[in-house]
Amino acid sequence: MIRLGRRTLEDIHAHAESTYPEECCGLLIASSGSKDVVDSIKMRNAFSGPKHDRYHIDPLELFKADREAARKGLTITGIYHSHPDYPATLSKFDVEHSFPWYSYVVVSVPKGEAGDTRSWLPNEDHSSVAEEAIEIRDGIVEDTGVGQKA
Repeated sequence: MIRLGRRTLEDIHAHAESTYPEECCGLLIASSGSKDVVDSIKMRNAFSGPKHDRYHIDPLELFKADREAARKGLTITGIYHSHPDYPATLSKFDVEHSFPWYSYVVVSVPKGEAGDTRSWLPNEDHSSVAEEAIEIRDGIVEDTGVGQKA
């Protein structure tokens, strides 16, 4: 199970709506060794083609965010992205390009409004995924100062 603060979920939804009809992407930052997400970091969708059904996180940006999180005793526990006008499931492309050590939170954005949000865990050989429960927590103050909140 992955645990998100309500504010983090709202930030992810706002990011997804702001990039519609393109996919957004970002990182989920957790307390080291846990699935307790304490922050999210918006990342630039660096995919070189049409972004309505693809995203790519620049490896250098990912490395910098990972290093900054580690400096603060935190870790990247997952990646989030949106699916404009598509269900909150991982596409075949998403599964093929996933890492089994991350949770993948996907937000469906029908007609520009964030909707269904689900989390997925890919297996090691990229042949399948399992749905992961999301627990939403209220009243959590989440400002770790890791990464940009732009």
